[in-house]
Amino acid sequence: MIFLLLLSKHLKFKAMQIIELELSHTNFYCPVTGEAISKDNEMVNEAAKSLKGYWVSEILLEPFIKDNQLKKAWETLVADCEAAEEKAENEDSELDEAFILDIDRIVKFFKDYNTPTSVVFEITTSGLSHGPNSSTVWYVIEMDKY
Repeated sequence: MIFLLLLSKHLKFKAMQIIELELSHTNFYCPVTGEAISKDNEMVNEAAKSLKGYWVSEILLEPFIKDNQLKKAWETLVADCEAAEEKAENEDSELDEAFILDIDRIVKFFKDYNTPTSVVFEITTSGLSHGPNSSTVWYVIEMDKY
């Protein structure tokens, strides 16, 4: 046991990093390829080679995912959360917070997902439209092979 504790101090297990940005525009380019991922007043470039997927805060449960491994991990999470919700309803008990699919759970999903060559860019844009509003998009970008 002590050996494992000492060894763990020297090993670095890397999960996906999250880079948080607050911007006044929606222009985002892959930092590796320079390819446009999104531009103001345009749809997301889903064909971008480095883009593995993205989530939008207004429709969290409807992400675009083109990486099969990431898609499988997401589908497993959703299935687990739905099963826990159904169990809680059947047992007339409260749902464990770990199974609520909200922004905090999705950020945890990214942090727990083991892919050290991918980065999540969490980009929040704010503005005024009938009052203050904001939107967040999480782009999963492959930084090594694409």
